[in-house]
Amino acid sequence: MGTCCGCCGYSNDEHEEPLRIRTNPGPRLHRRCTDVPCCILFLAVLACTAVLVDYLGEKGDLRLIDHGRDHAGDLCGLGSQASRPYAFYPDLETDFKKDPTLRRHYGVCVDSCPKVGQSVPDSGTSARAASWLVLQPSFPVFQRCVPYQQPVDSGTTALCASPACSPPAAGVAPTAPQQVCGLARDGTDKFWLLEPPDASIQDGWRGGGADEALIQARTSMAATAASSGAAAGCAQRVKRQAEVSVLPLDEGLPNLLLASVTSPAYTFGNAVADNLGLVLGLGLGGALVLSVAIMLMFPLCAPPVLILLLLVVFFTLVAADYVLFVQAGIATGRTGERFTQFLASLDINVPPGAESLLTQAGDESSGQLCAIGGCCLAVAIALLACLLLSMARQFKILIALLKEAGNMIRVVPSLLALPIFLLASLAVFFGLFLVAFLGLATASQDEVQDTFSFLGLQADQLEKAFAFFLFVMFIWLYFFHIALYHSTIALTVSSLYFRGDLREHHLCPNLGGCLGSAVAVSLLQIFRYHLGSLAFGSLAMTLCTVPRLVLEYMERHTKEATEQNPLAKSIRCITKCCLNWLYCCLRFVTEYAYIYVAVIGEAFAPAACKSFALFAKYPTQVALNKLTSIALGFLVSLGVPLILAGGAFLVLRESWVTYECCALTIVALSFLISRLAVGVYDVIVTSLFVCAMRDEEYCGGQHMSLSLRRAVGLTSREGVECA
Repeated sequence: MGTCCGCCGYSNDEHEEPLRIRTNPGPRLHRRCTDVPCCILFLAVLACTAVLVDYLGEKGDLRLIDHGRDHAGDLCGLGSQASRPYAFYPDLETDFKKDPTLRRHYGVCVDSCPKVGQSVPDSGTSARAASWLVLQPSFPVFQRCVPYQQPVDSGTTALCASPACSPPAAGVAPTAPQQVCGLARDGTDKFWLLEPPDASIQDGWRGGGADEALIQARTSMAATAASSGAAAGCAQRVKRQAEVSVLPLDEGLPNLLLASVTSPAYTFGNAVADNLGLVLGLGLGGALVLSVAIMLMFPLCAPPVLILLLLVVFFTLVAADYVLFVQAGIATGRTGERFTQFLASLDINVPPGAESLLTQAGDESSGQLCAIGGCCLAVAIALLACLLLSMARQFKILIALLKEAGNMIRVVPSLLALPIFLLASLAVFFGLFLVAFLGLATASQDEVQDTFSFLGLQADQLEKAFAFFLFVMFIWLYFFHIALYHSTIALTVSSLYFRGDLREHHLCPNLGGCLGSAVAVSLLQIFRYHLGSLAFGSLAMTLCTVPRLVLEYMERHTKEATEQNPLAKSIRCITKCCLNWLYCCLRFVTEYAYIYVAVIGEAFAPAACKSFALFAKYPTQVALNKLTSIALGFLVSLGVPLILAGGAFLVLRESWVTYECCALTIVALSFLISRLAVGVYDVIVTSLFVCAMRDEEYCGGQHMSLSLRRAVGLTSREGVECA
């Protein structure tokens, strides 16, 4: 049975029972619980966290979430203010002068958020005024009326400039669309309307002495321009746009805050709400479809894409080497001069500094250094070329793994729903911890200290200790979700791989693969047998992450002091670098360890040891797989949001403000969905790689598909047969 400490002393079943492993190199039929002490520790800490969250939620005043306070301290919507559920803040200017953080603000309970020009009565002994005149509109957020700057009232009307407008006699109703002219005050009286006028044009007509009957006649005639065919005879069209906004006379900091924060938020929310179907359709559905399509086509596009990337890398290295030789005086610079002339012929401006680097030698002091650097870089380019030529087999295996990963998604499409399910679970935990933090901030310190007096801590110390504990526990749960994500996908993939479901005649999705039964079974098995191993790995990641966050916090608060001390600055930079490297290495190892835990059913420490053995045996393949997954993630995460944002522009191009808000939301949603989809694809590729190498080692690749066998170099199914 696995333990929580070390990887020494575990029983290596693969050496003791080789026949059993060859009989079943994949997931064990009869699993056992792994890392039981870690499982007990995790469940105990989770139970303590649940008790603490429940206690803080009970002792804290959670009503503050959706109930604001008035200036007397009463909660709006409760007690004596039950009929007035909204909190309105009429004197933010004075509140800001007293407290720039606005932690204390003067509030008045109202039945609804008041409109501009409305008078809000006030009462009580602490009232600053008998009533308040509303000068800014507001919108409700958690039963609080948040003021914002009134959005610009804009109107747009299409006009025809040629042929010019021919107005009728003064006061006479028009008989043709070409007789409905614009306004003399803005110079549009020579143009005639191609569509009904906006409010600003109608107000201009009123200012010019037109009565309501004449305005209605002009509006009706302008509306017939398109249907009557008059608009077809317009040779040159223009657009008249009018904007009207009401701004406060005092441009103080509170008003600037309203203009820079709440007003864009209000505009953003309205724009997204008005086009919610389009935003969700493109941001969620469109992102998922495009991401899956790119991933399924990636095996076909991978060879040319990889070749193109390699050519770019080699071109960059050769160009850098050429610059070094030119600066050293070894190369004449004629090739660089021809290249700059070629770019100039294409109307491409070459910066003067770059032109001198390509054509002119440097001074003698740096010539020797450039010569040594150029020679070393030339040797490195040659070695890199030889290395890539020797990696033909690894590239073939990579392409085959990418193809098999696409087949796996076709067989079990419900794998793509797993990260969304785990993300929803993490969101629930985030909400619970948020409630706990709010309860901690609003609970009575004396009551909390009396309850936990056995700890021997003061009230402020208890508050900091509980906040730190909740913070660390949330990080642990976050990494636990990541561990669950990797291990569940790996167990599902390995079960299908060693069952032979990836062969050509099994590539159609079945009902279980679509509904998620295979994923659900794997998830239950992971919870039943390997909860301790996942807790062990996630605890290791937590213990590595917390010092990084603490160091980042200390750096922000002591940066000015340490900047004056070179020794302290050096220690801080070295410590930060070491922790970052440790985090990256540990994250990479734990990803493979989770996969080994799922595939062979061992504890976390032996699984991590097997991960190191895999790295040592196939270093090139492991690195190539990782680099390819990074390239694919960059391609999908960048390409999908840009494509969907371009698609939204075709629908929302009439309003640039609306398009900006919706495009930003679509980009954010599509980036999230595409990253989740690529993450699933990445874990599938890694799991298939572990299964394939294990299959090749113990069974001669008996469970591999034909394309994967050819890539590995096994042309037939002969070899070491599984018993």
